[in-house]
Amino acid sequence: MKKNQYEAMSDQILKLAGGPENIRKTSHCFTRLRLDVSDLGKCDTEGMKQIEGVKGCVVNSGQVQVIIGKEVEDLFPVFTSKLGTSQKKEQESGEKKETLANKILNGIAGIFIPVFPALAASGLLKGILLALNFGGVVNPEGDTYTMLMMFSDAVFYFLPVLLAFSSAKVFGCKPTLAAVLACILLHPTYTAMTEAGSIFGLTVPVVSYSSTVFPIIVGVFVLSLIEKGCNKVIPKSFSGLFTPLICIVITAPVMLVVVGPVVNVLSDLIGNAVIGLYNVTGAFGGAVFGAVYPFLVFTGLHHAVVPVELQSLAELGYDPLLALCAAANAAVGGAALMVAIDSKNKEFKGLSLSSGITALIGTTEPALYGVLGILKRPFIGAAAGGAAGSAFMAALRIYSTGLGPVPGAGAALFLGEKFGWYLVGIVISVIVAMVVTHFVRFEDVKLEDQK
Repeated sequence: MKKNQYEAMSDQILKLAGGPENIRKTSHCFTRLRLDVSDLGKCDTEGMKQIEGVKGCVVNSGQVQVIIGKEVEDLFPVFTSKLGTSQKKEQESGEKKETLANKILNGIAGIFIPVFPALAASGLLKGILLALNFGGVVNPEGDTYTMLMMFSDAVFYFLPVLLAFSSAKVFGCKPTLAAVLACILLHPTYTAMTEAGSIFGLTVPVVSYSSTVFPIIVGVFVLSLIEKGCNKVIPKSFSGLFTPLICIVITAPVMLVVVGPVVNVLSDLIGNAVIGLYNVTGAFGGAVFGAVYPFLVFTGLHHAVVPVELQSLAELGYDPLLALCAAANAAVGGAALMVAIDSKNKEFKGLSLSSGITALIGTTEPALYGVLGILKRPFIGAAAGGAAGSAFMAALRIYSTGLGPVPGAGAALFLGEKFGWYLVGIVISVIVAMVVTHFVRFEDVKLEDQK
């Protein structure tokens, strides 16, 4: 799209959202423009669906989510430039109106979405290297292989630093102070400790924080409370010097002595519980997850899965859930492709075909909102295909080495001795979804309905 198209789209969305004065806060993920509004009754979500370039619109926990696609990154700065100063005022006056569920979901998205590209690149690189090593193509003792493996490991080792920076933006404290807190946890002096130390007479347990997820997030939350408290007490003329000092001197010991060790234990329990549940339920658990996952994506709740996946990668070095997500996404693509075959509407056939291919690459929103969400019945096919493929993946214990868009773009994350079975699982998802979608007999889209 050209800039003038983004301008026109932004103007239309803004108008149908009730104007700048009705928008308290804006954000975006990979495909959605997220609007926290003061009065949902002023928003015309059905009208937004008719805007050229908009693939759908849903309301989740009071938040309006406009599905744009990958172009949302280019649209977002254009859209926010039209808000002026009204957004800040409305955000301050309407902050209490945001529901707890909305805050949690927005917080998860705000923390993990910014670091996802780095995680995806790192995971893909590691998957390729492991595959080359498995195939005997490269020498694992060679300098090049060692250096490239270091590149892929760096993101996960210093993950607390990345999460600290994004968490600070969510909790409203200085990102640089949050990053310093993470760096303290990874400092060589601390990581080299072999037995408990002490600070101010308090015991500092030895804990490995590299690749961890939850400890630094909770630590940054504590930091934000201390920083806000300092800003209320310390005069502005001195706050620039003393607030950062007090924040670090107080938060770092609290983190090392209490918050870090406690949250780390709880994180291990969560990770072990997920893996234990996965191992116990096996194919049945995989089937349930695969059937439900398309609906999680449709409602925007799928971001809640990311912290669990990262915890698995940190604890175990692999992620058992991404294969299930891949199967579910493939099923969405299969359902959309079947619609493209069965539909008599030429324009809708083209839309279904392109969105089905996009889903197989790794982005399902166009198919979910532009095809399945309109016809409804193909959701049954997507759920059936997701259940079948995910059950297969779970039964064979197919794991990924990182995170990325699946099933297609992130396929390298599964390279190894079970890669062939991964492809079989994807094919199962697509075929089952197509067959079920064909037999549920959806009501075709008429041209006037499509418009």
